Amino acid sequence: MALKCGKMFIHHHLYKPLRFVPQLVVKRSTTSDYCNQMSGKPIRFREGGDELCALREKEKGDWNKLTLDEIKKLYRGSFCQTFAEIHAPTGQWKLVVGIAFWAMAIAFLMTVLTHFSESSPESFEEDNRQAQLKRMIALEMNPITGLASKWDYEVEDWKSRK
Repeated sequence: MALKCGKMFIHHHLYKPLRFVPQLVVKRSTTSDYCNQMSGKPIRFREGGDELCALREKEKGDWNKLTLDEIKKLYRGSFCQTFAEIHAPTGQWKLVVGIAFWAMAIAFLMTVLTHFSESSPESFEEDNRQAQLKRMIALEMNPITGLASKWDYEVEDWKSRK
């Protein structure tokens, strides 16, 4: 699998894990491809204090002379989080699942309340529905494709299907 940006191919086996070398990560690419050019200085996470400025001066020399603790401080001065902290799972999925369960509970409660409620509108009763049908036929509502087209007004009955 390769990523392509202009003329440069970057293969996944070329990516090596960070060995606490933050300066290599902070430096910008020097390729002539436009998509790889960054304007301005490298962005640092923290402003340099006395201790961090001294470490950055020491960093310009031989890196083998830096201790592991100094390398970690340099990394923390340049970056907000490590890769492990970035990819660590968050607890946000619990909030999403909780909201989904609340929504399902409210929907279930509304369904139960509407289904088992004692009072239904008068228009749902059979007598009122029959009277409504008679009024629709008497007013000849939708005579082309609706109820009035299926009613025979001379015989006063439904037209038979042939």
